[in-house]
Amino acid sequence: MLGTYIDDCLNIMHTVILGEISWRLICAVKEYFIYRYHYEVPGRLWQIFKRSFSTNSATQTYLLFIVCGTLCRCSMTLRFPCFSNLQYAYWIRGSHGLDYAEGMASNYFHGYLKLCLPSHNEGEGIKQRIALYESQEGVKFILKRLVILVPSTMFVNSKVESSILTRDGIKPLETVVKNRAGVARPFKNDVYRFTKPINGTYYYVALEGATPLLSFFEAMHHRTSMTWQMVDMKREILLKFYRHLKKLLNDWPETRHQAELILYNSSYDGEYSQDVGEVLLAHIANMSQRNCSQGLL
Repeated sequence: MLGTYIDDCLNIMHTVILGEISWRLICAVKEYFIYRYHYEVPGRLWQIFKRSFSTNSATQTYLLFIVCGTLCRCSMTLRFPCFSNLQYAYWIRGSHGLDYAEGMASNYFHGYLKLCLPSHNEGEGIKQRIALYESQEGVKFILKRLVILVPSTMFVNSKVESSILTRDGIKPLETVVKNRAGVARPFKNDVYRFTKPINGTYYYVALEGATPLLSFFEAMHHRTSMTWQMVDMKREILLKFYRHLKKLLNDWPETRHQAELILYNSSYDGEYSQDVGEVLLAHIANMSQRNCSQGLL
């Protein structure tokens, strides 16, 4: 009687596991055809397979229990449970404000961009400071807004490196001081100059990397803060950060058209690094092709 009960329980578990495997296969196919760009190349298929069929410690314990129980009852086949961390990806993609990516984007927006971009007082906005810089220095900016780099590696050097951009001898925009939580905080924005002329003009640009992503990159590479989930979900977090920050900038009237986010593949196969200056020029060319008005550039 007890043996029959155990067999029935094992058969139910096997059925559940088969259903789980089938569902994971469907999810993997969905990931490949709908969310394929959420995975880095090369190795996209392997990343999708690993994410879809990964297991945590609780699942491994469950697997061991099933295997041992099945072996004891001399079952004909072994089936493996596949409760994966794909749920993490689905959860991150949702809109709830609770994940790492939305948290970084919200903090970056409310704690920095919403303070330094708009013109709350005379001459404080990014466009006003760029206009003042052009007038005082006799130069021309290629974009009348702050350019924020969002590299796929999440890493940006303290000085943006490019063969056609330089910061040497170039002063930053006028510093803005805002009271934040009882502290007078200075907000600075660096300026770079193109080292080759564009239509006969050496343009300037207010340029910086997205600092929250650099902090996340450092957290992933520090043993006291790194988790395997952070490493596995880094691209999901990158894309969610970019999309949510872009939404925040566009939805808030005072920051709309004040910053330009540039998401790009900063390296290929861990060897070849894209030139930031070339990425910027290609992005501006695409903006022109989308018939952006000259006043927004």
